[in-house]
Amino acid sequence: MTIWEYDVKEIRFSEWSKAKEDLNNLGVEGWELIKFSNEIDENGMVAAVFKRPVDYVDAAF
Repeated sequence: MTIWEYDVKEIRFSEWSKAKEDLNNLGVEGWELIKFSNEIDENGMVAAVFKRPVDYVDAAF
């Protein structure tokens, strides 16, 4: 059974090249994008939900 770690992170969404850079950096860290928020703030940031697998031994119950 896969155990997942979840996080909500802010992504620069004002320019696609910056958003792509942020998403690629998070992908290198093992994060997979699940969903973007529907709202972009006044700074061009959007909340995004990510997940990545956690080793069972490292999981805290």
